[in-house]
Amino acid sequence: MVKQAKPALARLGRLTHLVRPKAVNRLLKKSLVTPRLEYRAWVRSLPIDPDLVLYESFAGNGMLCNPEAIFRALRADPEMQRLTHVWVLNDVRAHRDTVRAFKGDGRVRFVRRRSPAYYRAVATAGVLINNATFPPDVAKRPGQVYLNTWHGTPLKVMGYHEPQGAYGAANTVRNFLMADFLLSTSAYMSEVMYEGAYRLGNIAVGELVETGYPRTDHQFVSDEEQRAVRRRLRSQGVTIGLDETMVLYAPTWKGTSFHRPVDDADKLAERVVALEALLPAGHRVLVKAHQQVFDLASGNPHLTGRLVPNGNPTNEVLATTDVLVTDYSSIFFDFLSTGRPILFHTPDRDDYDLYRGRYLTDDELPGPSSTSVEELAAQVAAIGAGGGDDPVVTHGERYASARVRFAPNDDGGASRRVIDLVFRGRRSGSGVRPTAKDGRQTLLVYLGGMMSNGITSSALNLISSLDHSRYDVSVLVSHSRSGARRRNLAAIDPRARQIHRIGGWMPSKRDWVQKRRLLEGRLDALSLDECRRLDRSLGGEWRRVAGPTRFDVVVDFSGYSPLWTYLLSVAPAGRRAVFQHNDLAADQRREVGGHRPHEKNLAGVFSAYPRYDRLVSVSESLRDINERKLGHLTEHSRFTFARNAIDHHRIRAAAFEPFRAEEPLGGDDVFSFVSVGRLSPEKNHARMISAFAEVHRAHPDTRLAIIGNGPLASDLEQQVAALGLTEAVHLLGSRDNPWSLMARCDCFVLSSDYEGQPMVILEALVLGLPVVTTAFDSVASALPQGVGQVVDRSVEGLVSGMGDALAHVVPAGTFDPVAYNEEVLGEFERAVGLVSDPNPATPASSQ
Repeated sequence: MVKQAKPALARLGRLTHLVRPKAVNRLLKKSLVTPRLEYRAWVRSLPIDPDLVLYESFAGNGMLCNPEAIFRALRADPEMQRLTHVWVLNDVRAHRDTVRAFKGDGRVRFVRRRSPAYYRAVATAGVLINNATFPPDVAKRPGQVYLNTWHGTPLKVMGYHEPQGAYGAANTVRNFLMADFLLSTSAYMSEVMYEGAYRLGNIAVGELVETGYPRTDHQFVSDEEQRAVRRRLRSQGVTIGLDETMVLYAPTWKGTSFHRPVDDADKLAERVVALEALLPAGHRVLVKAHQQVFDLASGNPHLTGRLVPNGNPTNEVLATTDVLVTDYSSIFFDFLSTGRPILFHTPDRDDYDLYRGRYLTDDELPGPSSTSVEELAAQVAAIGAGGGDDPVVTHGERYASARVRFAPNDDGGASRRVIDLVFRGRRSGSGVRPTAKDGRQTLLVYLGGMMSNGITSSALNLISSLDHSRYDVSVLVSHSRSGARRRNLAAIDPRARQIHRIGGWMPSKRDWVQKRRLLEGRLDALSLDECRRLDRSLGGEWRRVAGPTRFDVVVDFSGYSPLWTYLLSVAPAGRRAVFQHNDLAADQRREVGGHRPHEKNLAGVFSAYPRYDRLVSVSESLRDINERKLGHLTEHSRFTFARNAIDHHRIRAAAFEPFRAEEPLGGDDVFSFVSVGRLSPEKNHARMISAFAEVHRAHPDTRLAIIGNGPLASDLEQQVAALGLTEAVHLLGSRDNPWSLMARCDCFVLSSDYEGQPMVILEALVLGLPVVTTAFDSVASALPQGVGQVVDRSVEGLVSGMGDALAHVVPAGTFDPVAYNEEVLGEFERAVGLVSDPNPATPASSQ
C-alpha cells in the first residue's frame, strides 16, 4: 500500500503550480501517511495467533541475548513444536548467515524492523519477546503476552537516574508499563533497576520474574563445546588457539547518548595491542564490542583477528573465556556464574562517574581495578599464581558474595523456567512477584502542553507542594523537542514520576472522522456506535502510552485540550477531575483578530465533563461563575474549587539571579511598574498602557515593563509608539525567569477583564510588591483580604491605582506562602478525591 503512493506523489508534484503550496504539502503528507496508518489499523484488527512468537533484540541488531536463548530452548522443546517464530532484524541482508542457518525451516521466518511485515507480525503474535524496547508506534494488544527480558543487570546508572532522566527514559518506561513480565536476574536488579531507576513500584501491572538470565545457560557447557566455540570463532576470522588463555576485553559504549555513542575504536585497538604485548606467551586478547559501537570497531584494521563478530551470542563466547576484562558493562554479572576471574579497567573512571555514574563502588566489585595498561597486564599475569597479588586470592570473598547477590539464579536452567512460566503458565519456582507497593495513593496529573504560561507555572507549583510521602505522584506530559518545553519538563519536581506520551495517536481513516469531530467540538454529530468506537480507539491509545496502568486519581490539570480530556477519561482510574483555570464560557467566546481560538477545543472539553467526578475551578468565586454558566453540562454538585499553590522557594531564589543588563528600568529615582501575562484580549494590556500614558505625563520618572508574548504583541507595540512611550513602556517578551526583573520593580499591575486565579499576583506578593489590579469577577479569591488595591476595569480606575502606588498608599498587608500552601493543598486533596469530601458528588461512572 505504501508503494502505491509514489505515482500519486509524482502527479501531485506536477500540480504544484496550480495549487497553493500549503495545500500541496497537506496532500503530500496525507498521501504518505494515510496508507501507512490504514495498513497498521488493519493489522491491529486481525486475530491474534497464540502460537506465533515474535523476538526482537537490540532493535533488530541480530539473533542475540535472552530472546535468542529462549528461542533455541523453545525450538528444542518437544511440547513447543506447534510454535512459529518470527525474528526481527534491522537489515535482513546484513544478517545473511543467520537467515541462511534456518533456511528450509518453516517454523522460523525473518522480518525487517518497521516494515509492513514487521507491523503485521508484532500486531498478531501471541507472545512478544524483547530485550530492549519496541518503537513508540507499537502497543501490546489485549490478548498478547509481552515478556521484556532487558539486556543486563545494572552497574551504570539508568532510567530516571541518568543525565537525561525521564526524558531519555520515556520509551523504556512506556515498554515496561505495558509488559506482562519483566525478567530479572536477582532481587538487586528488581529493586535497583525496575523499581528504582524506572520507578515501576506502585503502578506497574506487569510482574517481575527473578529467575536468572536465559542467555547465561550458554555458559554451562562441556570442555568440548567450549573448544567448538573457539573453532567457530577461528572460522570467522578470529585469531585464537584452542589452548591459549583467552582474555576477553568487553567495554561498554561511551558518551551521553545510547543512539550516538563516542567512536573510541582507535583507543580500544591501541589498548588491546599494548596489553597483549605485555602478557606472557600463550595469552590472546580478544575484543567484544558493545552492540552500539560494533560497526565503528569493525572498521578498525588494528582489530582484525581480535574482534568477536557481532552475530555470536556473547554468552557462548563467555563460556570459553578464561579472563574477562571490562569497565562499566553489565557483562561481568553474567560471567560470575563461570567462577573465572574478572578485572576492571577504568582509566576514565572519574570522567565516567561525572557524566554517567555507577550503582556500585569499587569495594563491591568482584575483581581489582586498574587505570593503566601496565597495571592491568600485571593483574592478568598474576592470575593463578596464588600469591598476594593474585586476583583470585585478593578478591575471592568479594567474588563469592557478588555471585550470591547478583547472579543467584544463573544455573543453566533459566530458559526452562521462563518457558514454564510464559508458555505453560507454571508459576511455581519461577521467582515471579508483583512490583513493590508501599501503600501510598497513586495520583496521575496531566500537566498540559508545558509551554511557558500560567497553567504550567501552576502545575509545577502543585507538584512540588504535594506531600509525596502520602501520594505516589505521576505526571503525564507530551514528549517534546522544544527547548522551552524541555526546560519546563526539567523543572518538574524529581519526586514525581514522569510518563511521556511519545509518538502520536494513529487512528484508521474511519476513526479519523471521529477524532476530527472530537477536536472540533462536534461530538454531538456522532452516533452512539461512533462514540463507542471513539472510546475503543482512545483506549488503545491509552494502552500505547501507559499500558493497563490504573491510578487511584487522574487529574486533567490543563482542561483545554479535548484530546487529552477524553484520553484521560478512558484511563483506568478510581476518580477523575478536570481543572477550570478561567471563566471558560467567556474564554470560549473570546476573539483574537476576528477568530475565537478556543471555541472548538473548549466545546470538545465541555462534552467530556459528564465523564469526570469533579470540575475544579482555581478559586471559589470562579467555581460559582463556571457553575452558573456551565452547570447545564453536568451535576452542579461536581463543581468545586482548589486554589493554585505557590513555589515561594523557587521564586525567591530566582529573584536573586542577575537580570539582563540592557533592561531599561532606570535608576533609583525611577518608579517602575511591571505586569506579567500573555498578550491576549482578556488581559487588556491596551487599557493598562493607556492608563500608564496619563500617569507618565504627570510623573515622567515612571516606567512600565510588560513581560509576555501573545497574538496582540504587534498591536501593543503600535499603541506604545503612537502614544510616544517607546522610552517608557517596554514589551520584554517571555522570560524563563520573570522574577529577577519583578523583584527590581516597585509595583505590580494587572488589567484583566477576567481571570481564574492569576499566579502572577501571588508571585508579586511573595516578592513583596504592592499590587494594583482590576476588579475581575474572581479577584476576591486572587488577593488575600487587606492586601493590594482593586480598581474599576477602566483607564480611570487604573490611573487612580497607579497614583496610589506612587504615593505609597496601596495596602501591603502580609502574605504567608507557607500557610497559604497548607490551605490550598487541603483544597486540592478534597477537590480531586484524595481525601473524603463532606459533600461528595455523584460518581461519573454511575451515569
